[in-house]
Amino acid sequence: MPDMSKNPAKVAIVTGASQGLGDGIAAGYRARGWRVVGVSRSIEAADEHDWVTVAGDVANPDTARRAVDLACDRFGRVDTLVNNAGLFIGAAFTDYTLEQYAQMTRTNLDGFFWTCPAQMERHLLSVARFVRTAAGWCS
Repeated sequence: MPDMSKNPAKVAIVTGASQGLGDGIAAGYRARGWRVVGVSRSIEAADEHDWVTVAGDVANPDTARRAVDLACDRFGRVDTLVNNAGLFIGAAFTDYTLEQYAQMTRTNLDGFFWTCPAQMERHLLSVARFVRTAAGWCS
């Protein structure tokens, strides 16, 4: 693990970081001097001093693990995890197909589930902040 005395910047993982709110959240952290790992199915590859990306679906536990491992290996820790990835289907809930419902729950629920345990497992002794934008809560 890197010597944090040589790298005092805080580190955030932001899911759903390729567009919209997630892109803005990632940019906001970077503007404040944070190092950020951006995660999204459609994110462009980046490997900068304060910005690296992981392309993948947060519903896949491997994507969550890759994001946490990259943050730890590259920046030494994770201070904040912003679970922003979410899927919105512009139809009445009663009109969802089974596939639409499954796709939404995989992204919105499974993605949150897989990302948090991966983060906590790697950092049992560190203090981390989790933010779930779609659910409107943080702890």
